[in-house]
Amino acid sequence: MEFILLLYIIFAFILGTLAFVLKKRHSQFPDFRVGYHNKKIIENKEKWEYANNVAGNLCALFVVIDIIVSVILYFVKANIGTTIITFFIYSITTILVILIVPIQLSKK
Repeated sequence: MEFILLLYIIFAFILGTLAFVLKKRHSQFPDFRVGYHNKKIIENKEKWEYANNVAGNLCALFVVIDIIVSVILYFVKANIGTTIITFFIYSITTILVILIVPIQLSKK
């Protein structure tokens, strides 16, 4: 069980690193080496800054959710199957939200 929870910790670390990079260390417009990349996002500086900020905030939010989910699974002593299925559903949902939401919000 502890090995599976290590997946949650690693995922949270990756998301935390992404949150920091997207919010504080992304490249300045028009240099797109580091940051949230999408052809609709790199049209202008406002969209670039906004999308990086939103993506960073979403990553930080999902770090918190990741920690909460892993602690709950640990304390309810969820079985390995439940923990793995929850991890994959959570991970896929997280990745899709982080990839889609900033683009959709920058259209407005």
